Amino acid sequence: MKDYFFIGLVLTGLNLPARHKTLNLQKALDEKLVLTKVYSLGGYQGYCIKMEVKNLGPDSLVITMEAGRRLNSMDEKQQDILVVKEQIIVLKKFEDKYVDVKGYCCQAHNSSPCAGAKYDVNKLADTKLVLLANYLNVRNFKTEAEQQAIWAISDNQNTANVTATNDSLIIPLRNLVATIKNEPIPWYTYVTKTINYASGRMETFPLLLRGQLNFDNGKECYTTLHILNEKGMEVGQITKQWTVAGNNQTYNLNIPIAGLTKGKYTIELKNDEKELIKKEFVI
Repeated sequence: MKDYFFIGLVLTGLNLPARHKTLNLQKALDEKLVLTKVYSLGGYQGYCIKMEVKNLGPDSLVITMEAGRRLNSMDEKQQDILVVKEQIIVLKKFEDKYVDVKGYCCQAHNSSPCAGAKYDVNKLADTKLVLLANYLNVRNFKTEAEQQAIWAISDNQNTANVTATNDSLIIPLRNLVATIKNEPIPWYTYVTKTINYASGRMETFPLLLRGQLNFDNGKECYTTLHILNEKGMEVGQITKQWTVAGNNQTYNLNIPIAGLTKGKYTIELKNDEKELIKKEFVI
């Protein structure tokens, strides 16, 4: 009986499941449990990164790749990538696996990454970008809105750029960006266009100014909308229109502003006698 009992113990031991570890990517790297290689698939937003993760040990691994990790470009002229989607990577012992990584460029004044460009997994980004990345990780906005939100924080670009065709869906994201930057929520938004030149250099241009002007008008009259620069010089004028009398009226803006240089501007609505409303905006 003792011999059978001993053999049973041995057989049971042989059938024990393999050990595994659960940890985040940073800890796996620090403990030298994995080896990573990261390169660009071309492009600067969305699933634009491919990552190879190799398990170096005899134990299986369950690794969490954190949202908020900043992938450092090995070419200083090309943009770093901020990871915005957490991923669980399951590796068998000594397994080599490839995963697509969702991220966005976070150095607006650098070039867009070219296909095959190499990256270092680096560390987590600064607190502000990590906060934004964790927010994007559990939500789904239009790609361009997410990109503009990141540039608004990483490069202090205009928070008003964070918009989409259906702007009501983007308001929570724009409000969060303004809060992270500790600035007032802009009363206006821009429709923008980002040009990715053949050289890789990128530039974002505002095309349309959108927003609302709320005003009171004591009598029926013609009103004119004017855009003034910081020196008070008129740089744009909208055709006169007939405006009825009444309080709490709304003027919906959808004004072309392509060609205006960076700076502070004032938009004002007035009739022949007085100014009805004016507001400032910044390009």
